[in-house]
Amino acid sequence: MARRQSIGIRRELTSLIPTRQLNFLAQLSGLVRRRRKVEAMALFWTVVLGFSGGRARSLAGLRRAYQKSTGTTLVPSAFYDRFTKSLAAFFRFVVEELLERMQESEAKFSGLLRSFRDVVVTDSTLVKLHDLLEGRFPACRTNHTRAAAKLHVVMSVKGQGPRSVKLTSGRQHDGPVFRVGRWVRDRLLMFDLGYFRYQLFDCIDRNGGFFISRLKENANPEITATLRQWRGRSVPLVGERLRDVIERLQRDTLDVEVEITFRHRAYAGAQSGARRSLRLVGVKNDDTGRYHLYVTNLPPERLTAEQVARAYAGRWQIELLFKEMKSHYRLADLPSRKPHIVEALLYATLVTLVVSRRLLRAVRQALRRQKRVVPEGRWAALFATVSSAILDLLLAPARLARGLARWTEAMLLHEAVDPNLSRQMLLARVENGATW
Repeated sequence: MARRQSIGIRRELTSLIPTRQLNFLAQLSGLVRRRRKVEAMALFWTVVLGFSGGRARSLAGLRRAYQKSTGTTLVPSAFYDRFTKSLAAFFRFVVEELLERMQESEAKFSGLLRSFRDVVVTDSTLVKLHDLLEGRFPACRTNHTRAAAKLHVVMSVKGQGPRSVKLTSGRQHDGPVFRVGRWVRDRLLMFDLGYFRYQLFDCIDRNGGFFISRLKENANPEITATLRQWRGRSVPLVGERLRDVIERLQRDTLDVEVEITFRHRAYAGAQSGARRSLRLVGVKNDDTGRYHLYVTNLPPERLTAEQVARAYAGRWQIELLFKEMKSHYRLADLPSRKPHIVEALLYATLVTLVVSRRLLRAVRQALRRQKRVVPEGRWAALFATVSSAILDLLLAPARLARGLARWTEAMLLHEAVDPNLSRQMLLARVENGATW
């Protein structure tokens, strides 16, 4: 008889963050001071996994999920009174603990990105809040949204999850939130235009890291060298400004060195200017005839112009992560005008994401011999469907939990597999150069 495949859901999640550590963080945050009807660990897992009931996340729905999974009956006030500032602090501590525990993945890149220690993508997403939270979380455009939170995430592509997070108001600009240090060495960082700053790129380069960013529309650097030779009567580029010649180019790719000027951060009231050379890459879009332009410090022998554009497509991973949290884990469902409840639910969604990715890794390991693909998007929809069952087996007595685990694990292993055998995931397409 074939051996039944097992994920070990309970084992995976209790090893991700042990109950002893959760109890310590609950005491540290002030969530637990005396024994109460609503048990802290059951509340934690309910807020993390009890979101799937109903069309939108609500405190009433979470209370019903708590009662169902624990077999208790509560008056609404006994449950709602636990949503305090201490609960928000508790979930913030848990997120910090999880990010610290998520050590660098042992996975390795196998293709285009194999020479990098990791690929790091950063971006932010806005979450609309109740208008009465405008004082704490002012939005950037108050003509249609008065209050909004902004979640800034730095994501490890290799680890398939967040490496750091920060919660600010919607009015906070992206650039100043991101910090560079020695940790960037041998890593490839990719940005959208919200982070475009020559000072940032210079700092990454000085710390031994690499970057790729889209070029701003108003940037017009001087071309100082061509890095690819073209046959025939090609348009001379050296000494020209980019915007003066780009409309006359017929070539499919542009690969040149440019000189940029910028100002260093002010020290002791003085601010000095600086110049440096960067590589500018352009790849023409066949449909529009216009170039997609990128700046990078990667040398041509490391990645060709076409490979730079292909690698940048991997930045879409973080957009998919935000979509996963909003579409499946109810990131945008924040049913409260109280800031501490909003913060607790935002941080709880991040915990949900980490829990989901931990079980995704376990499912992929269980299926690795079959060489079947488990896409993140398909997994997220499945995880959201069975999250209440996972909550039940975590809170049930051991005897009942075994039966629940058998059914839940069998369903996950059966439904997670992509039926399209030829479909590649985004990272695989980036690494292998597959057509889009």
